[in-house]
Amino acid sequence: MESFRYQKANVKLEQLEKRVGGRVYSASLPSGYSCPSAVDCLSKSDRDTGKVTDGKLTEFRCFMATIEARSTGLRNIVWNNFDLVRKAKTRQGIYEVMHETFPHDASAIRMHVGGDMYNAEYFGAWIDLATAHPYVLFYGYTKSIHLWVQMLDQIPDNMELTGSKGGTHDYLLEECNLKTSHVVYHPDEADAMGLEIDHDDSHALYPTGSFALLIHGTQPKGSVASEALKRLRAENIQYAYSK
Repeated sequence: MESFRYQKANVKLEQLEKRVGGRVYSASLPSGYSCPSAVDCLSKSDRDTGKVTDGKLTEFRCFMATIEARSTGLRNIVWNNFDLVRKAKTRQGIYEVMHETFPHDASAIRMHVGGDMYNAEYFGAWIDLATAHPYVLFYGYTKSIHLWVQMLDQIPDNMELTGSKGGTHDYLLEECNLKTSHVVYHPDEADAMGLEIDHDDSHALYPTGSFALLIHGTQPKGSVASEALKRLRAENIQYAYSK
């Protein structure tokens, strides 16, 4: 079994590197399988075949699941990470696994491009990792809002979390006045909610308040989300992140 893997910036995070003036890395787990609170975006890419399966209530497909589906190498990385942290089990054990290969030239770490805080021990290990590296910015999205609320008093100043709307604990986002991201199908939706669209993760990284994310990725044929992508293309609105 390989060591826990951090990955260099993808196209979207490369834009963020220009803002922070340094290297941005991410660490991921398999989409869906490590997302116990996901509803609206629940999608899974089979570990062996890559075949994508959507949840019964899925409204739009998780973009990372579609990327995992196309790349055996990526599936191997995220599943190896998942195997390692589950085997470690305890907060301290998981912390040690992730700390061993921590990229010391990092200016920022995105906690999950794929995956989520699947239990309290894993969430706590990320808190401890951020605490151990106070000059690195840690940020990420989570639908495990109940765990976030339980650990509010432990979150260090260099960790910025955003509640990803569309999960089983959405009620806590408003109840606790937490920073929230809303997936929208068109910029007009964001405008109606008075939200800016985050195109480069800067809203997620910095304490800017709630924001919107424009639908992207491959969507099921004939779905509302798929039709939304057709409209965005027809109106020449950028929604994908590519070179």
